[in-house]
Amino acid sequence: MVATRQSHRTHIENFDSALKQLALSDEKYQLVKAAADYCGELRCAENDRLALEMVEILAQLNLDAISLATAYLTPYFLADKIVISDVSEDFNKDVGLLLTGVEQMATISTLAHASNGQVQVDKIRRMLLAMVEDVRAVVIKLAQQVCYLREVKNADEEERVIAAKETSNIFAPLANRLGIGQLKWELEDLAFRYLHPQTYKRIAKLLEEKRLDREEYMRDMVKQVQTKLDEAGIKGEVYGRPKHIYSIYKKMSKKNYEFDQLFDIRAMRIVVDKIQDCYGALGVVHTSWRHLPKEFDDYVATPKPNGYQSIHTVVFGPEGKTVEIQIRTAQMHEDAELGVAAHWMYKEGALGGRDSGYEQKISWLQKILQWQEEVVDGTDLADELKNQVVEDRVYVFTPRGDIFDLPYGATPLDFAYYIHSNVGHRCIGAKVFGKIVPFTYQLQTGDQVEILTQKEPNPSRDWLNPSLGYIRSSRARAKIHHWFKQLDRDKNLQAGKDILDNELQKLDLTYKDLDPAIKRFNFTNLDDLLVAIGAADVRLNQLLNFVQNKGEPEPKLSLSSIVAAPRRIKTA
Repeated sequence: MVATRQSHRTHIENFDSALKQLALSDEKYQLVKAAADYCGELRCAENDRLALEMVEILAQLNLDAISLATAYLTPYFLADKIVISDVSEDFNKDVGLLLTGVEQMATISTLAHASNGQVQVDKIRRMLLAMVEDVRAVVIKLAQQVCYLREVKNADEEERVIAAKETSNIFAPLANRLGIGQLKWELEDLAFRYLHPQTYKRIAKLLEEKRLDREEYMRDMVKQVQTKLDEAGIKGEVYGRPKHIYSIYKKMSKKNYEFDQLFDIRAMRIVVDKIQDCYGALGVVHTSWRHLPKEFDDYVATPKPNGYQSIHTVVFGPEGKTVEIQIRTAQMHEDAELGVAAHWMYKEGALGGRDSGYEQKISWLQKILQWQEEVVDGTDLADELKNQVVEDRVYVFTPRGDIFDLPYGATPLDFAYYIHSNVGHRCIGAKVFGKIVPFTYQLQTGDQVEILTQKEPNPSRDWLNPSLGYIRSSRARAKIHHWFKQLDRDKNLQAGKDILDNELQKLDLTYKDLDPAIKRFNFTNLDDLLVAIGAADVRLNQLLNFVQNKGEPEPKLSLSSIVAAPRRIKTA
C-alpha cells in the first residue's frame, strides 16, 4: 500500500513538472492545476497523460484558462470518473458548462459513419446549439481526436481504419471549416497514413531522399528574398515552411502529377505587418523572379469561405526550380493557424486587433440552426451538417455579387432553396451568366446565377425524384418535403372544419365542447384534431359520441377503435 502511494506521488510530481514546461500564463497554470487537484485520488497516469496532451495542444492554440481546465477534465469525464453537475457545483461553473458542450460533441463521431439514419435529430440539434453557443467545445473535441489518432498508431488495423475514416469524413473538414490549420494538417496526415500506408510511406520517402538538398536550396532562397525585401524597405519575416504529406498526395491526385512535377515541394512564407506590404512584397518577388500566372491566387482580396487570407504565387528560383511563396500579415497568419481559436487571443488582447472573422467562421453553423427548425428527419440534418464541412463545395454568385457555398453537384434549384425557402418554392427557371440553364445543370465555382420566380409558390413533386437530378442537397429536399407536408395539413385542416361545422350545428355544440376530446385522443391543440378528422385518421362518430357523453369514456373505446385506415386528401 505504501509503495502504491509512493508511485502515485511520483506520477503527480512528473505531471506537475510537465505542466510547468508548457510555459502557461499564471492564470492558465493555476486553473489547470486546480482541476488536477479537484480530481484528487481519482488521478491516474493514463488519464493524466491524455489530459496533459490535450492541454498542450490547446495551449498552442492560445485558448483560455477555462478551455485548458475543461480539456484536463475531459478524459476523466469520458472515463466516468467525474460528473458534470459536481464539477459545476464543487469546482467551476464555467468549466462545467463547457464540459457539457464537449459532451454534446459526441454526436460528431456518429455523423462520420454510414448509418446516419440512426442519428436522432434532437441530438444533432443539441450539438449544433452547443457549437454555436461556445465553439470552444468543438476545438476541445478536435484536440481529443488528434490525441486519439496518435494513440491508435499501435492499435490493430481495423481500429486505425475506423478512426481514420471518421477523421477524414468529418473531423479534418470541420477543423478546416473553422479555420484551424494547426489541427487540420495533423488530422489529415494521420488519417491518410492509416488509410493509405503504402502511398504515405512512398511520398514520405521521396521527401526524405531530397530533404538535405531541398533545405540547403531553401536556406539560400530565403536569404535572397529577405535581402530583396530589406532593400525595398519592407519589414517582414521570411522562412521555409514544411509540406504536409496529405496535401502533396491531394495535389498529385487532383492534377495527375508525378512527385517531381509539383510546384510547391519547395515552399516559403513571407509574413509582413500591413496589408499594403503584402502587395509590396508580391511586387518585389515578381520583379525578381519569373512567376507562373496560372498558379497565382489572391485570397487577401477574396478570402476563402472559412476566412483564410493569403497571397499564393509560384516563381522560378535559382536553377529554374519552382518555389511556392505565401504572403500574409501576422494577423492573417494567426487566423490561418488558429481559426476560431484566435477569438480568445483577441479577447485577451494578445493580437491587439479586432476579431472580425469569428462570426464569419461560425455563420454557417448559425444558418444550419435556423434551417433545422423545419427538419424532422435526422438523416437530412446529418447530411446537411456533413455537406457544410466537406471541402468539395462550389461557390456561386448572385447578380448582386453575394456569394453562396453549396455542396458539390448542386443545381440551380438547390441554389434557390439556399437563398430562401420562398425563392425555391416559386422558382420556375434559372440563368447562368445570363443564359437559361436546365434545373439539372450542375453549378460550377464562379457561376453567376439568377433565379427566375413566379408570384405564387408551386413546387413540383418531381423535384423530389432522385433519378431526375433536379436537386442534390438535403436542405432543398427537406424544404420541399416540408412544403408538401404543410400543404396536406392545410387542406386537411379545412376539410376537418367543413365536416365538423355541419355536425356541430346539428347537435347544437360548439368548438369549445371539443376540449375534452383533444386530450382524450392525444392531440396538443384543436387544429391537430381537425387535421386528423379531415385526413380520416379519427372516426367522426366516435369523436361525437365521446363529446355527447360529456367527456365520459365509453367502456369499449380504445385508440385503435378511433383510428381509421389511412385515407388522405389527394394533392396535386
